Amino acid sequence: MNYTRAVVNIYRNGVYLGELKPRKDYYYDSQQNMTIPGQRATFGDDLYVLLVDWQPISANGATFKVYVNPLVNWLWMGSLLFLFGVVVAAWPDKDPGEEPVRVTKRERQLSAADD
Repeated sequence: MNYTRAVVNIYRNGVYLGELKPRKDYYYDSQQNMTIPGQRATFGDDLYVLLVDWQPISANGATFKVYVNPLVNWLWMGSLLFLFGVVVAAWPDKDPGEEPVRVTKRERQLSAADD
């Protein structure tokens, strides 16, 4: 396997957030490239950087695709909340036939008198 990797520094409003390392792997057995994105996930958004093209002759030429997907983790939180709601809604109720029937002394006397 052979790969080409770029190191991309990430800034937001002039504040350094970190670095991402997108790469392109080349697999000799299948004669194919595979693009591995650099990714950064926060509660507010997900950032993906793809290395599209790299010119090895001039190290100054690289092409990237950048995707920002806002609020992705909130979708996961919503799905967990949904599953919790399904479990609560599907929880079986107590069967009314299982509850003991309470009979007062007066009712026993009335039913004994009827016999």
